[in-house]
Amino acid sequence: MNSTSYFRPYRNYFIAIYVAFLAFPARELVLLTDPDKDVLLFSTQIMILSAVLIAVLWGYLATRLYLHPERFSLSSILRPSRRIHYIFIVYLIPLITTLTVSWALPQAFDTSPTKTADYLLSGTPFRVVGYSPLFLAIGTSVIVAFVGYPLIVLGYLRSQLKDEEVRSALWVIATIFGFISTLILAAGALNTLGVSLEGVANLVSTALLAVVVNAFRKPSFLKAFLTSGPTHLGLKLTDRIAVIYSNNRERVAPVSRYINEGLTQNARIVFFFHDDESVIREHLTKEGVNVRHLITKGDLRFISLGSLYENGGRLDEEAALSFSQQLVSEARATDKNALRLIIDFGDYAPKPWQRFADHLASPRWSTSDHFLDIMMMFQAGAFQGQQDALDLLKSRVQVIDLTEGIETFSKGVGLSHQEIAGRKILLEYDPLSDYDRVIRSLVAESTSNFEGIVVFTRKDSPVYALVGEEPRLKVFILTSKVSYPKLEARDRFLLPAFDTSLLLDALNKTIETYKGASFTVIFDNMSHYVFTMGADKTQSFVRQSLELMISDKITAVYLMNPGAHDQKTVSTFENLFDMEIVCHPETRIPEVRKKMALSA
Repeated sequence: MNSTSYFRPYRNYFIAIYVAFLAFPARELVLLTDPDKDVLLFSTQIMILSAVLIAVLWGYLATRLYLHPERFSLSSILRPSRRIHYIFIVYLIPLITTLTVSWALPQAFDTSPTKTADYLLSGTPFRVVGYSPLFLAIGTSVIVAFVGYPLIVLGYLRSQLKDEEVRSALWVIATIFGFISTLILAAGALNTLGVSLEGVANLVSTALLAVVVNAFRKPSFLKAFLTSGPTHLGLKLTDRIAVIYSNNRERVAPVSRYINEGLTQNARIVFFFHDDESVIREHLTKEGVNVRHLITKGDLRFISLGSLYENGGRLDEEAALSFSQQLVSEARATDKNALRLIIDFGDYAPKPWQRFADHLASPRWSTSDHFLDIMMMFQAGAFQGQQDALDLLKSRVQVIDLTEGIETFSKGVGLSHQEIAGRKILLEYDPLSDYDRVIRSLVAESTSNFEGIVVFTRKDSPVYALVGEEPRLKVFILTSKVSYPKLEARDRFLLPAFDTSLLLDALNKTIETYKGASFTVIFDNMSHYVFTMGADKTQSFVRQSLELMISDKITAVYLMNPGAHDQKTVSTFENLFDMEIVCHPETRIPEVRKKMALSA
Protein backbone atom coordinates (compact mmCIF):
# COMPACT_ATOMS: atom_id res chain seq x y z
CA MET A 1 0.00 0.00 0.00
CA ASN A 2 3.00 2.29 0.49
CA SER A 3 3.58 3.71 -2.99
CA THR A 4 7.13 4.79 -2.09
CA SER A 5 8.22 1.42 -0.67
CA TYR A 6 11.61 0.14 -1.76
CA PHE A 7 9.82 -3.10 -2.72
CA ARG A 8 6.91 -1.57 -4.66
CA PRO A 9 8.34 -2.46 -8.11
CA TYR A 10 8.50 -6.11 -6.96
CA ARG A 11 5.14 -6.40 -5.25
CA ASN A 12 3.64 -8.74 -7.87
CA TYR A 13 6.29 -11.33 -7.00
CA PHE A 14 5.43 -11.14 -3.31
CA ILE A 15 1.71 -11.39 -4.10
CA ALA A 16 2.41 -14.52 -6.17
CA ILE A 17 4.38 -15.99 -3.24
CA TYR A 18 1.46 -15.34 -0.90
CA VAL A 19 -1.07 -16.86 -3.32
CA ALA A 20 1.12 -19.96 -3.74
CA PHE A 21 1.30 -20.33 0.04
CA LEU A 22 -2.50 -20.76 0.13
CA ALA A 23 -1.96 -24.29 -1.21
CA PHE A 24 -0.70 -25.34 2.23
CA PRO A 25 -3.82 -24.51 4.29
CA ALA A 26 -6.00 -25.59 1.34
CA ARG A 27 -4.46 -29.05 1.51
CA GLU A 28 -5.23 -29.15 5.25
CA LEU A 29 -8.90 -28.63 4.38
CA VAL A 30 -8.69 -31.50 1.88
CA LEU A 31 -7.34 -33.79 4.60
CA LEU A 32 -10.36 -33.00 6.80
CA THR A 33 -12.75 -34.34 4.11
CA ASP A 34 -11.22 -37.86 4.35
CA PRO A 35 -10.34 -38.00 0.62
CA ASP A 36 -9.43 -41.09 -1.37
CA LYS A 37 -5.80 -41.89 -2.19
CA ASP A 38 -5.78 -40.22 -5.61
CA VAL A 39 -7.20 -36.90 -4.34
CA LEU A 40 -4.78 -36.93 -1.41
CA LEU A 41 -1.82 -37.64 -3.69
CA PHE A 42 -2.84 -34.93 -6.15
CA SER A 43 -3.32 -32.32 -3.37
CA THR A 44 0.12 -33.21 -2.00
CA GLN A 45 1.72 -32.84 -5.43
CA ILE A 46 0.01 -29.45 -5.89
CA MET A 47 1.31 -28.35 -2.48
CA ILE A 48 4.86 -29.34 -3.46
CA LEU A 49 4.45 -27.56 -6.79
CA SER A 50 3.44 -24.42 -4.85
CA ALA A 51 6.44 -24.82 -2.53
CA VAL A 52 8.80 -25.08 -5.52
CA LEU A 53 7.13 -22.07 -7.16
CA ILE A 54 7.63 -20.03 -3.96
CA ALA A 55 11.30 -21.04 -3.86
CA VAL A 56 11.83 -20.16 -7.53
CA LEU A 57 10.10 -16.78 -7.15
CA TRP A 58 11.99 -15.89 -3.98
CA GLY A 59 15.36 -16.92 -5.38
CA TYR A 60 14.63 -15.05 -8.61
CA LEU A 61 13.53 -11.95 -6.70
CA ALA A 62 16.61 -12.06 -4.46
CA THR A 63 18.78 -12.21 -7.59
CA ARG A 64 16.94 -9.27 -9.18
CA LEU A 65 17.38 -7.18 -6.04
CA TYR A 66 21.05 -8.09 -5.96
CA LEU A 67 21.65 -7.14 -9.61
CA HIS A 68 19.50 -3.97 -9.56
CA PRO A 69 19.61 -1.71 -11.57
CA GLU A 70 21.04 -4.27 -14.03
CA ARG A 71 18.28 -6.25 -15.73
CA PHE A 72 17.76 -9.92 -14.91
CA SER A 73 15.23 -12.42 -16.26
CA LEU A 74 14.86 -16.18 -16.32
CA SER A 75 16.06 -16.08 -19.92
CA SER A 76 19.41 -14.85 -18.55
CA ILE A 77 20.18 -18.32 -17.23
CA LEU A 78 19.95 -19.71 -20.77
CA ARG A 79 22.97 -17.57 -21.68
CA PRO A 80 24.73 -16.97 -18.35
CA SER A 81 27.36 -14.25 -18.40
CA ARG A 82 28.00 -13.58 -14.69
CA ARG A 83 28.89 -15.75 -11.73
CA ILE A 84 25.56 -15.03 -10.04
CA HIS A 85 23.79 -16.53 -13.08
CA TYR A 86 25.62 -19.84 -12.62
CA ILE A 87 24.92 -19.84 -8.88
CA PHE A 88 21.23 -19.31 -9.56
CA ILE A 89 21.26 -22.32 -11.93
CA VAL A 90 22.77 -24.45 -9.15
CA TYR A 91 20.05 -23.14 -6.82
CA LEU A 92 17.36 -24.39 -9.24
CA ILE A 93 18.69 -27.96 -9.42
CA PRO A 94 17.26 -29.29 -6.10
CA LEU A 95 13.98 -27.47 -6.78
CA ILE A 96 13.53 -29.09 -10.18
CA THR A 97 14.63 -32.46 -8.75
CA THR A 98 12.02 -32.29 -5.98
CA LEU A 99 9.25 -31.37 -8.40
CA THR A 100 10.23 -34.17 -10.78
CA VAL A 101 10.34 -36.82 -8.04
CA SER A 102 6.95 -35.74 -6.62
CA TRP A 103 5.21 -36.38 -9.97
CA ALA A 104 7.34 -39.20 -11.39
CA LEU A 105 7.56 -41.32 -8.21
CA PRO A 106 4.17 -41.27 -6.45
CA GLN A 107 5.40 -44.16 -4.29
CA ALA A 108 7.51 -41.58 -2.44
CA PHE A 109 4.28 -40.70 -0.59
CA ASP A 110 2.28 -42.89 1.75
CA THR A 111 -1.39 -41.98 1.16
CA SER A 112 -2.99 -45.09 2.59
CA PRO A 113 -6.09 -44.59 4.80
CA THR A 114 -4.25 -46.14 7.72
CA LYS A 115 -1.58 -43.43 7.69
CA THR A 116 -2.50 -41.14 10.59
CA ALA A 117 -0.75 -38.88 13.06
CA ASP A 118 -1.82 -37.68 16.50
CA TYR A 119 -2.40 -33.95 16.84
CA LEU A 120 0.12 -33.04 19.55
CA LEU A 121 -2.12 -30.59 21.44
CA SER A 122 -5.13 -32.93 21.80
CA GLY A 123 -3.99 -36.43 20.95
CA THR A 124 -6.69 -36.75 18.26
CA PRO A 125 -5.60 -38.82 15.22
CA PHE A 126 -5.76 -37.17 11.79
CA ARG A 127 -5.29 -38.41 8.24
CA VAL A 128 -1.82 -37.43 6.96
CA VAL A 129 0.61 -38.15 4.16
CA GLY A 130 3.85 -39.92 4.91
CA TYR A 131 7.08 -39.14 3.11
CA SER A 132 9.79 -41.62 2.21
CA PRO A 133 13.33 -41.05 3.59
CA LEU A 134 14.51 -40.32 0.03
CA PHE A 135 11.95 -37.58 -0.46
CA LEU A 136 12.68 -36.07 2.98
CA ALA A 137 16.37 -35.99 2.04
CA ILE A 138 15.58 -34.24 -1.24
CA GLY A 139 13.24 -31.86 0.59
CA THR A 140 16.01 -31.03 3.03
CA SER A 141 18.29 -30.04 0.13
CA VAL A 142 15.53 -27.73 -1.11
CA ILE A 143 15.26 -26.06 2.30
CA VAL A 144 19.03 -25.61 2.51
CA ALA A 145 19.01 -23.98 -0.94
CA PHE A 146 15.87 -21.92 -0.21
CA VAL A 147 17.29 -20.61 3.06
CA GLY A 148 20.96 -20.35 2.12
CA TYR A 149 20.92 -18.78 -1.34
CA PRO A 150 18.63 -15.78 -0.63
CA LEU A 151 20.27 -15.17 2.76
CA ILE A 152 23.75 -15.05 1.24
CA VAL A 153 22.69 -12.98 -1.78
CA LEU A 154 20.62 -10.50 0.24
CA GLY A 155 23.25 -10.43 2.97
CA TYR A 156 25.80 -9.25 0.42
CA LEU A 157 23.26 -6.80 -0.97
CA ARG A 158 22.68 -5.38 2.54
CA SER A 159 26.40 -4.64 2.82
CA GLN A 160 26.12 -2.47 -0.32
CA LEU A 161 23.09 -0.46 0.87
CA LYS A 162 23.29 2.56 3.15
CA ASP A 163 19.63 2.85 4.08
CA GLU A 164 19.21 1.11 7.45
CA GLU A 165 15.46 0.63 6.93
CA VAL A 166 16.01 -1.23 3.67
CA ARG A 167 18.83 -3.28 5.21
CA SER A 168 16.61 -4.22 8.16
CA ALA A 169 13.67 -5.12 5.91
CA LEU A 170 15.83 -7.39 3.75
CA TRP A 171 17.07 -9.20 6.86
CA VAL A 172 13.52 -9.66 8.21
CA ILE A 173 12.15 -10.95 4.90
CA ALA A 174 15.02 -13.37 4.21
CA THR A 175 15.15 -14.85 7.72
CA ILE A 176 11.38 -15.24 8.10
CA PHE A 177 11.00 -16.94 4.71
CA GLY A 178 13.79 -19.29 5.70
CA PHE A 179 12.21 -20.03 9.08
CA ILE A 180 8.79 -20.70 7.53
CA SER A 181 10.21 -23.20 5.04
CA THR A 182 12.12 -25.02 7.78
CA LEU A 183 9.02 -25.12 9.97
CA ILE A 184 6.82 -26.61 7.23
CA LEU A 185 9.44 -29.27 6.36
CA ALA A 186 9.74 -30.20 10.04
CA ALA A 187 5.95 -30.54 10.29
CA GLY A 188 5.92 -32.86 7.28
CA ALA A 189 8.70 -34.98 8.77
CA LEU A 190 6.76 -35.27 12.05
CA ASN A 191 3.76 -36.59 10.10
CA THR A 192 5.89 -39.52 9.01
CA LEU A 193 6.72 -40.17 12.66
CA GLY A 194 3.05 -40.13 13.66
CA VAL A 195 2.84 -36.63 15.13
CA SER A 196 0.69 -33.92 13.50
CA LEU A 197 1.69 -30.25 13.78
CA GLU A 198 0.99 -29.05 10.24
CA GLY A 199 -1.99 -26.95 11.32
CA VAL A 200 0.10 -25.15 13.94
CA ALA A 201 2.95 -24.73 11.45
CA ASN A 202 0.61 -23.12 8.91
CA LEU A 203 -0.89 -20.84 11.57
CA VAL A 204 2.55 -19.68 12.73
CA SER A 205 3.63 -19.22 9.10
CA THR A 206 0.62 -17.04 8.36
CA ALA A 207 1.41 -14.85 11.38
CA LEU A 208 5.03 -14.53 10.27
CA LEU A 209 3.96 -13.57 6.76
CA ALA A 210 2.09 -10.65 8.33
CA VAL A 211 5.42 -9.53 9.84
CA VAL A 212 6.94 -9.68 6.36
CA VAL A 213 4.12 -7.49 5.03
CA ASN A 214 4.95 -4.89 7.67
CA ALA A 215 8.60 -4.98 6.62
CA PHE A 216 7.57 -4.05 3.06
CA ARG A 217 5.96 -0.82 4.18
CA LYS A 218 8.77 0.86 6.10
CA PRO A 219 11.72 1.45 3.77
CA SER A 220 11.33 4.11 1.11
CA PHE A 221 12.79 3.60 -2.35
CA LEU A 222 13.10 7.38 -2.54
CA LYS A 223 15.38 7.50 0.47
CA ALA A 224 17.46 4.63 -0.84
CA PHE A 225 17.75 6.45 -4.19
CA LEU A 226 18.87 9.67 -2.53
CA THR A 227 21.51 7.98 -0.37
CA SER A 228 22.84 5.36 -2.76
CA GLY A 229 26.50 5.44 -3.72
CA PRO A 230 29.17 7.99 -2.80
CA THR A 231 27.77 11.45 -2.12
CA HIS A 232 29.12 14.89 -1.34
CA LEU A 233 26.30 16.84 0.24
CA GLY A 234 23.96 15.17 -2.18
CA LEU A 235 26.26 15.42 -5.19
CA LYS A 236 26.76 12.07 -6.85
CA LEU A 237 30.44 12.05 -7.70
CA THR A 238 33.34 9.63 -7.80
CA ASP A 239 35.04 8.46 -4.62
CA ARG A 240 37.70 11.12 -5.21
CA ILE A 241 37.17 14.79 -5.78
CA ALA A 242 39.74 17.55 -6.28
CA VAL A 243 39.02 21.07 -5.02
CA ILE A 244 40.94 24.12 -6.18
CA TYR A 245 40.83 27.19 -3.92
CA SER A 246 42.38 30.64 -4.15
CA ASN A 247 43.26 31.16 -0.46
CA ASN A 248 43.22 29.26 2.83
CA ARG A 249 40.08 31.01 4.08
CA GLU A 250 38.13 30.07 0.95
CA ARG A 251 38.67 26.36 1.57
CA VAL A 252 37.13 26.39 5.07
CA ALA A 253 33.41 26.45 4.14
CA PRO A 254 33.48 23.43 1.77
CA VAL A 255 35.75 21.49 4.14
CA SER A 256 33.45 22.13 7.11
CA ARG A 257 30.43 21.01 5.07
CA TYR A 258 32.29 17.93 3.90
CA ILE A 259 33.13 17.10 7.53
CA ASN A 260 29.64 17.73 8.90
CA GLU A 261 28.00 15.66 6.17
CA GLY A 262 30.42 12.82 6.88
CA LEU A 263 29.55 12.93 10.57
CA THR A 264 25.84 12.53 9.79
CA GLN A 265 26.79 9.30 8.01
CA ASN A 266 28.82 8.04 10.99
CA ALA A 267 32.09 8.55 9.14
CA ARG A 268 35.57 9.07 10.54
CA ILE A 269 37.36 12.15 9.17
CA VAL A 270 41.13 12.39 8.72
CA PHE A 271 42.59 15.75 7.66
CA PHE A 272 46.09 15.74 6.13
CA PHE A 273 47.29 19.34 6.38
CA HIS A 274 50.29 21.07 4.85
CA ASP A 275 50.38 24.29 6.88
CA ASP A 276 49.56 25.36 10.48
CA GLU A 277 47.23 22.91 12.22
CA SER A 278 46.10 25.44 14.83
CA VAL A 279 44.93 27.87 12.13
CA ILE A 280 42.88 25.12 10.45
CA ARG A 281 41.27 24.18 13.76
CA GLU A 282 40.40 27.79 14.48
CA HIS A 283 38.80 28.34 11.07
CA LEU A 284 36.79 25.11 11.28
CA THR A 285 35.55 26.01 14.75
CA LYS A 286 34.29 29.35 13.45
CA GLU A 287 32.38 27.45 10.74
CA GLY A 288 30.53 25.42 13.38
CA VAL A 289 32.71 22.28 13.53
CA ASN A 290 33.14 21.17 17.17
CA VAL A 291 36.79 20.30 16.62
CA ARG A 292 37.78 19.59 20.24
CA HIS A 293 34.81 17.29 20.88
CA LEU A 294 35.30 15.39 17.61
CA ILE A 295 38.99 14.84 18.30
CA THR A 296 38.17 13.54 21.79
CA LYS A 297 35.64 11.08 20.33
CA GLY A 298 38.12 9.95 17.69
CA ASP A 299 35.87 11.06 14.84
CA LEU A 300 38.34 13.68 13.58
CA ARG A 301 42.13 13.45 13.27
CA PHE A 302 44.71 15.90 11.99
CA ILE A 303 47.86 14.44 10.41
CA SER A 304 50.60 16.28 8.57
CA LEU A 305 50.86 15.75 4.83
CA GLY A 306 54.46 14.63 5.30
CA SER A 307 53.25 11.68 7.40
CA LEU A 308 51.10 10.50 4.51
CA TYR A 309 53.90 10.58 1.98
CA GLU A 310 56.61 9.99 4.59
CA ASN A 311 59.80 11.08 2.87
CA GLY A 312 59.37 14.85 3.09
CA GLY A 313 59.35 16.46 -0.33
CA ARG A 314 59.79 13.17 -2.15
CA LEU A 315 56.48 11.73 -3.30
CA ASP A 316 56.18 8.22 -1.89
CA GLU A 317 53.01 7.13 -3.63
CA GLU A 318 53.03 3.56 -2.36
CA ALA A 319 53.30 4.77 1.26
CA ALA A 320 50.28 7.05 0.82
CA LEU A 321 48.12 4.29 -0.65
CA SER A 322 49.15 1.83 2.05
CA PHE A 323 48.50 4.39 4.80
CA SER A 324 45.01 5.09 3.43
CA GLN A 325 44.13 1.36 3.47
CA GLN A 326 45.41 1.12 7.04
CA LEU A 327 43.06 3.95 8.02
CA VAL A 328 40.21 2.12 6.26
CA SER A 329 40.87 -1.01 8.35
CA GLU A 330 40.94 1.04 11.56
CA ALA A 331 37.66 2.79 10.72
CA ARG A 332 35.92 -0.48 9.88
CA ALA A 333 37.13 -2.00 13.15
CA THR A 334 35.38 0.79 15.09
CA ASP A 335 32.05 0.17 13.25
CA LYS A 336 32.18 3.38 11.24
CA ASN A 337 30.04 3.56 8.10
CA ALA A 338 32.66 5.43 6.09
CA LEU A 339 36.08 7.05 6.11
CA ARG A 340 36.67 10.50 4.65
CA LEU A 341 40.16 11.74 3.89
CA ILE A 342 40.90 15.41 3.31
CA ILE A 343 44.33 15.75 1.68
CA ASP A 344 45.37 19.38 1.37
CA PHE A 345 48.37 19.63 -0.95
CA GLY A 346 48.39 23.45 -0.81
CA ASP A 347 50.56 24.81 -3.60
CA TYR A 348 52.57 21.61 -3.80
CA ALA A 349 52.92 20.64 -7.47
CA PRO A 350 55.08 17.52 -7.90
CA LYS A 351 56.54 16.65 -11.27
CA PRO A 352 56.11 14.87 -13.56
CA TRP A 353 52.40 15.72 -13.57
CA GLN A 354 51.48 12.69 -15.66
CA ARG A 355 52.67 10.36 -12.93
CA PHE A 356 51.05 12.39 -10.15
CA ALA A 357 47.68 12.49 -11.99
CA ASP A 358 47.88 8.71 -12.40
CA HIS A 359 48.53 8.45 -8.67
CA LEU A 360 45.51 10.62 -7.77
CA ALA A 361 43.27 8.62 -10.10
CA SER A 362 44.51 5.24 -8.89
CA PRO A 363 41.64 2.80 -8.16
CA ARG A 364 43.50 1.81 -5.00
CA TRP A 365 42.20 5.01 -3.37
CA SER A 366 38.69 3.56 -3.52
CA THR A 367 36.86 0.57 -2.05
CA SER A 368 34.21 -1.58 -3.70
CA ASP A 369 31.55 -0.54 -1.16
CA HIS A 370 32.44 3.19 -1.37
CA PHE A 371 33.61 3.11 2.25
CA LEU A 372 36.54 5.42 1.48
CA ASP A 373 35.87 8.93 0.17
CA ILE A 374 38.60 11.47 -0.53
CA MET A 375 38.73 15.22 -1.00
CA MET A 376 42.04 16.36 -2.54
CA MET A 377 42.67 20.09 -2.24
CA PHE A 378 45.04 22.35 -4.18
CA GLN A 379 45.77 26.03 -3.93
CA ALA A 380 45.33 27.73 -7.31
CA GLY A 381 49.01 28.73 -7.26
CA ALA A 382 49.96 25.09 -7.73
CA PHE A 383 48.76 25.35 -11.32
CA GLN A 384 50.08 28.81 -12.15
CA GLY A 385 51.51 28.60 -15.64
CA GLN A 386 50.62 24.91 -15.79
CA GLN A 387 47.27 24.81 -17.58
CA ASP A 388 48.18 21.50 -19.18
CA ALA A 389 48.66 20.01 -15.72
CA LEU A 390 45.25 21.31 -14.61
CA ASP A 391 43.58 19.92 -17.74
CA LEU A 392 45.23 16.58 -17.11
CA LEU A 393 43.97 16.54 -13.52
CA LYS A 394 40.42 17.33 -14.68
CA SER A 395 40.57 14.46 -17.14
CA ARG A 396 41.39 12.00 -14.35
CA VAL A 397 39.52 13.25 -11.29
CA GLN A 398 36.26 15.15 -10.64
CA VAL A 399 37.35 18.78 -10.07
CA ILE A 400 35.47 21.63 -8.39
CA ASP A 401 37.16 24.97 -8.96
CA LEU A 402 36.14 27.38 -6.19
CA THR A 403 37.92 30.21 -7.98
CA GLU A 404 35.42 30.10 -10.86
CA GLY A 405 31.88 29.44 -9.71
CA ILE A 406 31.58 30.10 -6.00
CA GLU A 407 29.26 33.12 -6.56
CA THR A 408 28.43 32.83 -10.27
CA PHE A 409 24.69 32.97 -9.74
CA SER A 410 24.66 35.43 -6.83
CA LYS A 411 26.85 38.01 -8.54
CA GLY A 412 24.77 37.67 -11.69
CA VAL A 413 21.75 39.02 -9.82
CA GLY A 414 23.71 41.56 -7.78
CA LEU A 415 23.74 39.64 -4.46
CA SER A 416 26.17 37.55 -2.43
CA HIS A 417 25.93 33.84 -1.85
CA GLN A 418 24.97 34.49 1.79
CA GLU A 419 22.01 36.58 0.62
CA ILE A 420 20.84 33.82 -1.71
CA ALA A 421 21.51 30.75 0.45
CA GLY A 422 18.48 29.44 2.30
CA ARG A 423 16.01 31.72 0.49
CA LYS A 424 12.80 30.64 -1.17
CA ILE A 425 12.93 32.15 -4.66
CA LEU A 426 10.38 32.46 -7.45
CA LEU A 427 12.27 32.61 -10.74
CA GLU A 428 9.97 34.38 -13.19
CA TYR A 429 11.11 33.93 -16.76
CA ASP A 430 10.10 34.81 -20.25
CA PRO A 431 10.68 31.85 -22.62
CA LEU A 432 12.62 34.24 -24.88
CA SER A 433 14.92 35.39 -22.07
CA ASP A 434 18.35 34.04 -21.22
CA TYR A 435 17.03 32.14 -18.22
CA ASP A 436 18.91 28.96 -19.14
CA ARG A 437 22.13 30.84 -18.33
CA VAL A 438 20.67 31.70 -14.92
CA ILE A 439 19.91 28.01 -14.23
CA ARG A 440 23.40 26.97 -15.30
CA SER A 441 24.98 29.58 -13.04
CA LEU A 442 22.78 28.44 -10.13
CA VAL A 443 23.97 24.85 -10.58
CA ALA A 444 27.60 25.98 -10.87
CA GLU A 445 27.39 28.06 -7.69
CA SER A 446 25.72 25.31 -5.66
CA THR A 447 28.35 22.83 -6.83
CA SER A 448 31.23 25.16 -6.02
CA ASN A 449 29.83 25.70 -2.53
CA PHE A 450 29.48 21.95 -2.02
CA GLU A 451 25.72 22.18 -1.78
CA GLY A 452 23.59 19.31 -3.01
CA ILE A 453 21.21 19.88 -5.92
CA VAL A 454 17.87 18.15 -6.39
CA VAL A 455 15.78 18.96 -9.48
CA PHE A 456 12.10 18.26 -10.14
CA THR A 457 11.46 18.58 -13.87
CA ARG A 458 9.92 17.01 -16.97
CA LYS A 459 11.82 15.49 -19.87
CA ASP A 460 10.17 17.87 -22.35
CA SER A 461 11.29 20.90 -20.35
CA PRO A 462 14.25 23.10 -21.30
CA VAL A 463 15.46 22.70 -17.70
CA TYR A 464 15.89 18.97 -18.21
CA ALA A 465 17.95 19.69 -21.29
CA LEU A 466 20.23 21.79 -19.06
CA VAL A 467 20.57 19.40 -16.10
CA GLY A 468 19.25 16.04 -17.27
CA GLU A 469 22.66 14.58 -18.12
CA GLU A 470 24.58 16.36 -15.37
CA PRO A 471 26.07 13.53 -13.26
CA ARG A 472 26.26 15.54 -10.04
CA LEU A 473 22.52 16.10 -9.64
CA LYS A 474 19.63 14.07 -8.29
CA VAL A 475 16.81 14.46 -10.80
CA PHE A 476 13.17 13.58 -10.17
CA ILE A 477 11.58 13.23 -13.61
CA LEU A 478 7.88 14.10 -13.46
CA THR A 479 5.82 11.98 -15.83
CA SER A 480 2.31 10.63 -16.33
CA LYS A 481 3.70 7.27 -17.50
CA VAL A 482 4.17 5.83 -13.99
CA SER A 483 1.75 5.46 -11.08
CA TYR A 484 4.41 4.98 -8.41
CA PRO A 485 8.04 6.08 -7.99
CA LYS A 486 10.45 4.15 -10.19
CA LEU A 487 14.21 4.26 -10.58
CA GLU A 488 15.03 4.92 -14.24
CA ALA A 489 18.82 5.15 -13.98
CA ARG A 490 21.46 6.14 -11.48
CA ASP A 491 20.52 9.60 -10.17
CA ARG A 492 17.32 9.62 -12.28
CA PHE A 493 13.99 8.79 -10.67
CA LEU A 494 10.52 8.78 -12.21
CA LEU A 495 7.65 10.30 -10.21
CA PRO A 496 3.93 10.53 -11.04
CA ALA A 497 3.65 14.11 -12.24
CA PHE A 498 0.29 15.02 -10.71
CA ASP A 499 0.26 13.01 -7.48
CA THR A 500 1.03 15.89 -5.14
CA SER A 501 1.17 13.63 -2.08
CA LEU A 502 3.99 11.63 -3.68
CA LEU A 503 5.77 14.80 -4.76
CA LEU A 504 5.61 16.12 -1.19
CA ASP A 505 6.81 12.76 0.12
CA ALA A 506 9.76 12.83 -2.30
CA LEU A 507 10.60 16.33 -1.12
CA ASN A 508 10.26 15.31 2.52
CA LYS A 509 12.56 12.29 2.00
CA THR A 510 15.05 14.62 0.35
CA ILE A 511 15.02 16.90 3.40
CA GLU A 512 15.39 13.93 5.77
CA THR A 513 18.28 12.52 3.77
CA TYR A 514 20.25 15.78 3.61
CA LYS A 515 19.36 16.86 7.14
CA GLY A 516 22.00 19.24 8.48
CA ALA A 517 23.52 19.87 5.04
CA SER A 518 22.97 22.83 2.73
CA PHE A 519 21.36 22.01 -0.60
CA THR A 520 19.30 23.54 -3.40
CA VAL A 521 15.94 22.42 -4.76
CA ILE A 522 14.94 23.49 -8.28
CA PHE A 523 11.26 22.95 -9.06
CA ASP A 524 10.20 23.32 -12.67
CA ASN A 525 7.56 24.54 -13.84
CA MET A 526 4.66 25.99 -11.85
CA SER A 527 2.92 27.34 -14.93
CA HIS A 528 2.51 23.79 -16.26
CA TYR A 529 0.81 22.78 -12.99
CA VAL A 530 -1.49 25.81 -13.01
CA PHE A 531 -2.81 24.76 -16.43
CA THR A 532 -3.14 21.06 -15.59
CA MET A 533 -4.22 21.07 -11.92
CA GLY A 534 -5.64 24.58 -11.52
CA ALA A 535 -4.27 27.63 -9.74
CA ASP A 536 -5.76 26.82 -6.32
CA LYS A 537 -4.45 23.26 -6.14
CA THR A 538 -1.04 24.33 -7.43
CA GLN A 539 -0.85 27.16 -4.91
CA SER A 540 -1.76 24.73 -2.12
CA PHE A 541 0.97 22.34 -3.23
CA VAL A 542 3.59 25.12 -3.42
CA ARG A 543 2.64 26.38 0.05
CA GLN A 544 2.90 22.89 1.57
CA SER A 545 6.25 22.24 -0.10
CA LEU A 546 7.68 25.55 1.14
CA GLU A 547 6.49 24.75 4.65
CA LEU A 548 8.55 21.55 4.48
CA MET A 549 11.61 23.59 3.50
CA ILE A 550 11.53 26.03 6.40
CA SER A 551 15.22 25.39 7.15
CA ASP A 552 17.60 28.18 6.18
CA LYS A 553 19.97 25.51 4.84
CA ILE A 554 17.59 24.79 1.94
CA THR A 555 17.61 27.11 -1.04
CA ALA A 556 14.45 26.62 -3.09
CA VAL A 557 13.99 27.94 -6.62
CA TYR A 558 10.59 27.57 -8.31
CA LEU A 559 10.18 28.48 -11.98
CA MET A 560 7.13 30.24 -13.39
CA ASN A 561 6.24 31.95 -16.66
CA PRO A 562 4.29 35.03 -15.48
CA GLY A 563 3.27 35.95 -19.03
CA ALA A 564 1.09 32.85 -19.17
CA HIS A 565 -1.14 34.00 -16.28
CA ASP A 566 -3.12 37.01 -15.18
CA GLN A 567 -1.55 39.40 -12.67
CA LYS A 568 -3.74 38.22 -9.79
CA THR A 569 -2.52 34.62 -10.16
CA VAL A 570 1.11 35.75 -10.41
CA SER A 571 0.80 37.96 -7.33
CA THR A 572 -0.72 35.11 -5.34
CA PHE A 573 2.33 32.97 -6.01
CA GLU A 574 4.79 35.81 -5.43
CA ASN A 575 3.43 36.27 -1.92
CA LEU A 576 4.61 32.79 -1.00
CA PHE A 577 8.30 33.52 -1.63
CA ASP A 578 11.15 35.48 -0.03
CA MET A 579 12.15 37.08 -3.31
CA GLU A 580 11.48 37.10 -7.02
CA ILE A 581 14.15 36.98 -9.68
CA VAL A 582 12.75 38.12 -13.03
CA CYS A 583 14.44 37.24 -16.33
CA HIS A 584 13.48 39.76 -19.03
CA PRO A 585 14.14 38.98 -22.70
CA GLU A 586 15.82 42.34 -23.35
CA THR A 587 18.37 42.20 -20.51
CA ARG A 588 21.14 39.80 -19.47
CA ILE A 589 21.04 40.77 -15.78
CA PRO A 590 17.85 39.56 -14.04
CA GLU A 591 15.78 41.91 -11.91
CA VAL A 592 15.68 41.09 -8.18
CA ARG A 593 12.68 41.94 -6.03
CA LYS A 594 13.17 41.36 -2.31
CA LYS A 595 10.50 41.46 0.36
CA MET A 596 10.75 44.20 2.95
CA ALA A 597 11.45 41.73 5.74
CA LEU A 598 14.30 40.23 3.77
CA SER A 599 15.74 43.64 2.90
CA ALA A 600 15.63 44.66 6.54
